[in-house]
Amino acid sequence: MHTSELQRLVREHRPGWTLAQPFYTNRDIFEIEVERFLGPQWMVAAHISEIPTHGDYVVLEALGASVIVVRAADGEIHALHNVCRHRGAKICDQPSGRASLLRCRYHGWSYRLDGEVAAWRHMPEHVDKKDHALRRCGVAVFEGLILVSLMPDRAPDPAVMLEHTRPFWSRFELASAKTAAVRQYRIQGNWKLGIENNLECYHCLPSHPEYTTTNAFVRADEQTSALVVESFAAYRESWEARMRIATTLTGRSQMITTAGQPCRAGTWPLAPGKLTGSRDGQGVAPLLGRVRAYDESVTTGCIGFLSYVGAMCDHAIAVTYLPQSVDVTLVVMRWLINSDAVEGRDYDVDNLCWLWDETTRQDKSLIELNAAGVGSRGYVPGPYSNLESMTRDFTDRYLQLMSDAP
Repeated sequence: MHTSELQRLVREHRPGWTLAQPFYTNRDIFEIEVERFLGPQWMVAAHISEIPTHGDYVVLEALGASVIVVRAADGEIHALHNVCRHRGAKICDQPSGRASLLRCRYHGWSYRLDGEVAAWRHMPEHVDKKDHALRRCGVAVFEGLILVSLMPDRAPDPAVMLEHTRPFWSRFELASAKTAAVRQYRIQGNWKLGIENNLECYHCLPSHPEYTTTNAFVRADEQTSALVVESFAAYRESWEARMRIATTLTGRSQMITTAGQPCRAGTWPLAPGKLTGSRDGQGVAPLLGRVRAYDESVTTGCIGFLSYVGAMCDHAIAVTYLPQSVDVTLVVMRWLINSDAVEGRDYDVDNLCWLWDETTRQDKSLIELNAAGVGSRGYVPGPYSNLESMTRDFTDRYLQLMSDAP
């Protein structure tokens, strides 16, 4: 697609309406997205508990890149392109593992865990090992979450970017948690359709019965009856009073954008009597961090467009939307719990994962339904509802990043 055609689409967008079809289906536009803002953005790649010792690694696949996230002997975490500097073979072909050296099995080149060449054979004398280290990505850690940027020279300072959200996360002490489960959901659809779905609950009442039962705001926002609205308002007022007594921060932070990457966090109530997100509303794991009692709360936040974190009193989830191509998105979800919890005694994995596994499977079906329609000849943009303000905000931010206008 020619740049002028892209800018025509940006200019012709009708505020408050969904995007034109090429934004969801055109491969050239996808490549422009990666170059302009997705490549530099920080993404959640793992939790530090997943690579606890020297040589442990996980592989991140996103945006046309494969990245090895590995812990070195000194404890430092490195993010390295998973591409041998000889002839480009993939080095780690498993999603996780442990290695003392990163060895390419094609021709035997090996690399230290910081990416430097350790050994090669029969190379010309004028070729210097120092010039052939694995290419680096940006890596940072926030509240135990390992963040990776494919273009670190253009990435915002993660400490500055996320500092205003830290007060919402501090009580959970996620850096001291551990990953209890990782599940992946492959969605046949453009990444923006996944994000638009994620940012609105207009679809929750008809499509997510389990989530709706756990989160009272859904029926209140839908105004299913005057009694529902009044009951939720009274419940929220009493909940806020209890949270103030406990000196627990509530409400939402500002949505602050740093070098094109927006971040925010906030805390609000679940439903009366729901201690956490579970089948019966009762606890599913030991309390996290400094949380001393269930308070019927949920804290959520975003790290840019692609990564989202949520925490209840006894577990947290980290979700990353990993665009694989213009029409395939891999959603990776991690469940974090107290590091002292013992499976089979303190928690059951299926019970722990139940709510968000059900919800994400439902979302996968909805997003693929959406993608099938958006990709068909009959699609034209439609208007957002009053319950899709965050989705409209996302679209506005996206178009600003895609615009050549100053």
